[in-house]
Amino acid sequence: MMGMRRFLVMGCTTGLALLSGCTSAPRDEQVANFGRTRQGVGDASRLTKAEWATYQADQSYLHGIAKPDVRIRLNLADPAQYRFALARLKIAGKTPENSPYLFEAMETRHREHVALGYKPGLLPVSKDLAENSAARQEQHVIAAASTGEDTDVLNDGTGTSTSSFPGGSFYTYTDTTYTDTTGYPLGELIWGEQYDLGTNVTVNAKGNLALTRLTRYRIASYKAEDTVEGFTDSYVFKEVGSDVATTTTQQPRLNLPPVIEAPLDIKFNDNLISVCLNRTWTQDCDYDLTGNPQSVKLPFKGNVSIRSAHTFNEAVINQYRVDLNNNVARPDSGHIKLILTNVGGGCDVTDTNTLQAKMAQFWNRVTLSSDKKTLYWDMTEANAAFFDDGCRQVQDTVKLTAQITLPLVLVSGTVSTPYQSSITLSNDDLVDRPSYSFKKLTITNSCLAAGTEIELAAGKVAPIESVKAGDRVLNPHQPALTVMDTAIGVETVPMVRIRSESGRSLLMTEMHPIQVMARGMVQARSLKKGDVVMTKTGPSKLVDVSREPYAGKVYNVKVGSDAEKLALAADQTVVYANGFVVGDGQIQQKYESIAMTSKDGNVLAHLPKKWHRDYVMSAKRK
Repeated sequence: MMGMRRFLVMGCTTGLALLSGCTSAPRDEQVANFGRTRQGVGDASRLTKAEWATYQADQSYLHGIAKPDVRIRLNLADPAQYRFALARLKIAGKTPENSPYLFEAMETRHREHVALGYKPGLLPVSKDLAENSAARQEQHVIAAASTGEDTDVLNDGTGTSTSSFPGGSFYTYTDTTYTDTTGYPLGELIWGEQYDLGTNVTVNAKGNLALTRLTRYRIASYKAEDTVEGFTDSYVFKEVGSDVATTTTQQPRLNLPPVIEAPLDIKFNDNLISVCLNRTWTQDCDYDLTGNPQSVKLPFKGNVSIRSAHTFNEAVINQYRVDLNNNVARPDSGHIKLILTNVGGGCDVTDTNTLQAKMAQFWNRVTLSSDKKTLYWDMTEANAAFFDDGCRQVQDTVKLTAQITLPLVLVSGTVSTPYQSSITLSNDDLVDRPSYSFKKLTITNSCLAAGTEIELAAGKVAPIESVKAGDRVLNPHQPALTVMDTAIGVETVPMVRIRSESGRSLLMTEMHPIQVMARGMVQARSLKKGDVVMTKTGPSKLVDVSREPYAGKVYNVKVGSDAEKLALAADQTVVYANGFVVGDGQIQQKYESIAMTSKDGNVLAHLPKKWHRDYVMSAKRK
């Protein structure tokens, strides 16, 4: 037991210590720039023997009223649930002294639940947990749950929780634990906290399965979070393994990594999966969504095989289909999610004609090999994975994470032993030991109006719609740059029309970057009358900036080969458009990302004052 109650001193010399803003002894003047993220290892010895026994009893009680894979809000009017939450925080080293507002917010929520008349044994009914809206949703899920079947090392379990809130949060605390189903710890509580961020929080925990005689295990995560919508918490857990005791030689073993056929980087081979919304890049658009204007659809295809004596449990798979197709919730069937790391929140894969059966379209497309040793999924073409339209946003980085439940069975004579496992497919770099890592996924847009004249290197001009890959365009910093890619599409919102005192005019989408004197690259939506912009003949003042509906096609280009860009500084892949110096698609993507994620170093300038002391105390903790 003492091995589970070990304390790891937090500091810059430990691998799980400060992830940003590291300093051995932060001075007061450094606090504002300390950093937004900390992560560490809990210490169960912070609880007395009596507190530990109570925590274990409260944990057992909570799992008796909650269900696996169903995220809940805790009822803090229930003494057992309130004690459980406070114990998790205490194990992580959070106290009223070093986190005063966190504990004040917990106590306020406790009083609110008492005033609402919540009775012990009940869980609050929270509409915000329904996740049946087309809008981006708060995410808090167990992203990975392994019992070591993905390695050749027995008893090596891993678990991962991930959290994201639309628009980010003032503060997010989240943790992950790996235990057996009695609550006995098989590893340390791992925790993380973020100030003024909260769009992508990932916490990994490990479990040594040899510490228990049971063969069923639990990965759990508690979260406390403050956002513009108020202070809330949530809790979620997942169980894997078997209720029937097995020997270690009968533990499942998978052939990993799984075979993934989609989504892939199928164009350009640039280690980037590019998804195009209203505009399609000719050379580097791996997946074109221009014909799907309301939502995000991605192909999802692959297979995974079992190499131990187990087979896939066809009866359980068939029951998944029956239940999900009849709109019966089966949260244990896994999940496929897109999380928008630039702006927070995410969307579930979901059938287009239902708000409840989240994974029906996946399990309807699952088949087994004749020997039931390989599970195939094929969500392509008309059956591509459909996500809520809240995820249809330009994003520099989108986290695609899929936890695929694997129902298995081991048949020995007349005895059938069921076993539940899962694989995790993710492009989140923070996930420990995913079964498969997708390449970086980006969702892009463009552009300039048809008819915009682009200056070519030969001294001629050409309408942008006629410019093609391989053409050479004039550049103010190099004699010429090669056009590497072009895009075409539509724009659904009014575009920005600018006119300069020199008589030039240009119509562009609101996100298109243009060179402004003393301000650098500025998105068109931020331009104003009087701005001085760069043109082919020098600086020129804008005399008019207006919005203009546009029903025609829009276009964009990416310029500069790898060799050509070596001679350029930042933001110099520009072209002359109607004589204005404007950025290409690469610069546009950069500034779209900056607009969504830009955070200066002064965290206190962004945090509500109520969180200042917690942040300062966090910065000064070792």
